[in-house]
Amino acid sequence: MQEGMGKQGRIDWSMNAEWRFFRGDMEGADQPQFEDSAWEVVHLPHTVRVESAMCSGGVNYQGVAWYRRHFNIEPESIGNKLFIEFEGAKHTAEVWVNGVHMVSHYGGYLPFSIDITDVVVADEDNVMAVRLDNSDAIDIPPGKPQSELDFCYFGGLYRNVWLHQMERLYITDAVHADQVAGGGLFVTYPEVTKEHACIHIQTHVQNDYDHPKEVSLKAILIDHAGLEIAASWSDAQFIAGCAASVYLQALDVQEPKLWHPDHPYLYTLLCEVWGEGRRLDRVQIKIGIRAISFTAEGFAINGEHLVLNGANRHQEYVYVGEALPDTMHRRDAIKLKEAGFNFIRTGHYPQSNAFMNACDELGLMCVVPIPGWQWFRDNQTFKDRSYQNVREMIRRDRNHPCVIFWEPILNETYYNEEYAKNTYLITHEEYPGDSCYAACDSHSQGAQYYDIAYGHVDTVIQENKPLFIREYGDNYREQYGPQKTQNRCSRGNNSFYHGGERAMLRSALERLSYIDQYYGSSRLSGFALWTGIDHNRGYIDNMAATGVFDVYRIPKYAYYMYSSQRDPNTFISGINNEPVLFIASEWNDCRVEQIVVFSNCDSVSLYLNGELLGTNKPDTAYAHVPHPPFIFRGVKYIPGELRAEGSIGGRAVATHTIRTAEEATQLSLVADYCGLHLVADGADLVMIHAYVLDQNGMLATKDERAIAFQVKGAGRIVGDQDLRVGANPIAAEAGAIGVLIQSTTEAGDIIVTASAEGLASASVRLTSIADSKKHVRGPVQQPPAVKPVYQADRVQRYVSVNRKDFNLAYCKPVTASSQQKNAPASSATDGKLNSKWKPSEMSMPQWITIDLEDHYDLTGCKVDWESDHVQYVYRVDVSNDGSEWMEMLQRAGTGQDVRPDTFLAGAIRYVRITILHVTSGTAGIYSIAAYGTKAGEGR
Repeated sequence: MQEGMGKQGRIDWSMNAEWRFFRGDMEGADQPQFEDSAWEVVHLPHTVRVESAMCSGGVNYQGVAWYRRHFNIEPESIGNKLFIEFEGAKHTAEVWVNGVHMVSHYGGYLPFSIDITDVVVADEDNVMAVRLDNSDAIDIPPGKPQSELDFCYFGGLYRNVWLHQMERLYITDAVHADQVAGGGLFVTYPEVTKEHACIHIQTHVQNDYDHPKEVSLKAILIDHAGLEIAASWSDAQFIAGCAASVYLQALDVQEPKLWHPDHPYLYTLLCEVWGEGRRLDRVQIKIGIRAISFTAEGFAINGEHLVLNGANRHQEYVYVGEALPDTMHRRDAIKLKEAGFNFIRTGHYPQSNAFMNACDELGLMCVVPIPGWQWFRDNQTFKDRSYQNVREMIRRDRNHPCVIFWEPILNETYYNEEYAKNTYLITHEEYPGDSCYAACDSHSQGAQYYDIAYGHVDTVIQENKPLFIREYGDNYREQYGPQKTQNRCSRGNNSFYHGGERAMLRSALERLSYIDQYYGSSRLSGFALWTGIDHNRGYIDNMAATGVFDVYRIPKYAYYMYSSQRDPNTFISGINNEPVLFIASEWNDCRVEQIVVFSNCDSVSLYLNGELLGTNKPDTAYAHVPHPPFIFRGVKYIPGELRAEGSIGGRAVATHTIRTAEEATQLSLVADYCGLHLVADGADLVMIHAYVLDQNGMLATKDERAIAFQVKGAGRIVGDQDLRVGANPIAAEAGAIGVLIQSTTEAGDIIVTASAEGLASASVRLTSIADSKKHVRGPVQQPPAVKPVYQADRVQRYVSVNRKDFNLAYCKPVTASSQQKNAPASSATDGKLNSKWKPSEMSMPQWITIDLEDHYDLTGCKVDWESDHVQYVYRVDVSNDGSEWMEMLQRAGTGQDVRPDTFLAGAIRYVRITILHVTSGTAGIYSIAAYGTKAGEGR
């Protein structure tokens, strides 16, 4: 190509609009002449299929899907470098441009780019075809089949796609360049104090001309006011043709404004490439100046000790799976920050650029893990892909001030020491210096190499090693026994787990007891709740109701408990900074014994029907949390109004009023904007929360009637009128539910109306704004006259027992080969989460037998083993008389097992578990469950 062409410089074009989509495989779809006019027209981010709100247990689509994008290249763009970047595509991606195969990419959570400079033509219809497959792929991390996975493999082009145009002398993309500790921009901070900061900037510049070019770089630091506060020119140097060079620069900043979660100040850094008397390229990023350290005494930022109070987040959203537009990622970040968290673990994979940018701006510190969950393949393909995940994760996210350490290991996985050592060395190779920290489970092989140990307050670790709790506030043994639930809860009672005010309060107080202990430990750097938001999972057909928000982002009581831990004097732009005051009650239950108020005020006064019941200080039973709850004991239930008034420094600053709910009379709709506009790009989303209210405006939490929604104007309902999805109409849960609204490509008003039998309807008006992104031009794509019927669609649930049946072994008599005094055999059937049976003898085998006291047709059983990190080899036998036994299965299990053992056995009274071998220590069982029905009654 002629050197005189292509002088436009860097432009980032969105390629999110007007893709052709087909669900299923299609021969010839990689070729540009393929006829795709019968395919759907979709806009990105896009999920491979809209799913129901409760899509656990393998009902989500897994398989092949095709995307095709027709696009034009302007004549003036010829001569420039042209790259297409995919922020994320699940899991295996094959990409063709104009029939030329460009890449086979393996892995769904990190970006990849293709160079299309030499395969596109100007002013013609260029065609990019993408074949995706989100089927189980055991050698692509995470690798574990979805039927055994704690989350779902949603699919599609679920993140943004960009066309990057730039001069042939340009700053590279760090992931695409594939350079160790290099590529793109790499910004570090070797010296940071309140008085002075030194910023080191490493820039990788590529010369794609066929002859040398003399180039110099300019780095400019801009503050919030747009003022240039520091600048640096590099020396000019020649870059050989078709080669690259690395430039090192430093900026000195006097009295820097330091990045901190309570005041997350971001500077703008401009890095410019200059040659031939003009600017050839410019890259702009946001940076935060901060110094971090982890020691045995905890975590410090800018020399200040800080407790990391965090939560885990899956990137899932109701109906659309992982296909969240940037605004929804930011809304999640806002909600988690308002919930009182200052830290997020992006379990169990890197998440979108939009979420990471929001964490930078809102002050949410992060650990980023590589894709992985309880799965390791000791072959070179799996390990090499996992090692590459470590490198690409760091290269993508290393400049984010929110990222304070890395998790380069496979979560809860039995990998070998060689793998652990290699991932640790790769982490520090990719991020040299003393500001890089890598974390690993304390019990895992190779943990001795790592900078931070994951464990709990009683974990024994190396001296001077920092300790962090990566997950707490959940108990995997709750998955099979709703009668046992302590932490998992729903807002209402129409799901697998207990719900309503009593369950939500119990869960909130249980988690409060955890963090009170954690705040009181001098060993902990921090802790992360599992999870911030409810999510679906593959291995079981009920949702993980572990969040402080449900899937519609409606808060549970635990939200207010965590939110009340915020400092009321800290102001952060973009979030609700009002003092927190919440009465954790519906005030409609005569069994009430005490009223719990979550607040970060100094004192709280409680009034019943206008009469002062008392003014309380924070409860002294919680000695370590920043803001203990206010507990009013001996409150006698009288229907009417309960009002709390919170004061700080003797001044009333907040009130919360609840009333005994009367009969429901009306609906109310509230758009969950979080301060962000709905963008008219065809893919943007906003949740509308619908509430069933009485005449006083109080939530009717017992009401679960169906609500129907209608939309007029420039929007549509996601999953509308699809019986498989069940999004509209939909039943309320505890008086509230959500409907997800998607924009069209036309800006304008959207009117959403909700109606339900016997209730006054409600409407809310939204307004979408014009899309300001630069879009790649292409032929206008007309939707097909008839939406395709996909042969690939099928609903398939994995085989499972009916776990909602009462546990047949609950409180039934047991005998055992031996037992310890404080761990008797009866503990295995007492229904308590924290009691266990342990044999007193070390020798194997050891057995425990349950008498079901009647005859049952059994479908399976579940053994909850004591340890996640020990393997137990065991056998299950059954008998109808206690003397003649039939072997049902023999296998190895651990405390991580979540699915029951399934078998069919008729007219059984006795179940025996025989432990044959234990890899470490002694055997231990928390509980044994048996499932089935009365003999002869069927299911």
